[in-house]
Amino acid sequence: MTSALLAAAMLAAPLWGGAARSEGQRFYDLGDYPAAADWYLQAVRAEPRNASLHYNLGDSLFKSGKTGRAIAAYERAFLIRPRDADIRQNLDYTLRRAGEELTPAGVPPLLFQTFHLFSERELAGLQWLACWLMLVLSGLCLWRQALRPRLLSWTGAAATLWLVLGGWWLAVRGVTPQRRGVIVTPAAELRSGPGENFNVSFTIPEGRRVQVLSADGTWLEVGVLKEGAKGWLPAAAVEEL
Repeated sequence: MTSALLAAAMLAAPLWGGAARSEGQRFYDLGDYPAAADWYLQAVRAEPRNASLHYNLGDSLFKSGKTGRAIAAYERAFLIRPRDADIRQNLDYTLRRAGEELTPAGVPPLLFQTFHLFSERELAGLQWLACWLMLVLSGLCLWRQALRPRLLSWTGAAATLWLVLGGWWLAVRGVTPQRRGVIVTPAAELRSGPGENFNVSFTIPEGRRVQVLSADGTWLEVGVLKEGAKGWLPAAAVEEL
């Protein structure tokens, strides 16, 4: 109960992004959460890499009763700024309401947080910086033989750093489905084929995360990440990340 109250209190205190965004804050403070959500939706379209805007959009959508779309907004904020404790806690709170958790079962929370210390974009940049550092040091070793004894250890350290960061980046990419989404309808019927004439095999609650496998017209083939079920849904039931 304490954690739920804490998360609810956090949802009442968005991460405002400066005076230029006071209009969204004004709507939120007045309790007009749909208007705040509309305002932040326009803002994130203009600044898609702004984690604070996605976070504030998530708060407004959650307060509007749109849990699935709020989770999608928090997910985007988490992908951009995974170290932010407020983003992580609000995402976990809303996922729990949908019957899921941010940290997979059996994984120590500290290990999960360490693994997601950097975003995929940050890891890509860091590993390329380490690569260029290794190349520059290697070039100096070849160009100035007198410097070689002093630079060899630094070159080896840069190479090790590159391998670690590169492996970390590939690992994050490997565990994160490249095409995924969130169920945004109250209950989505998972069918055995792309059409309403196919049998319903599973009903997915709002807010559950899915991996998008393929598409057929207005239908998507998805895999439910928690249960491992697979089937077809109307595309309108999923907000892709």
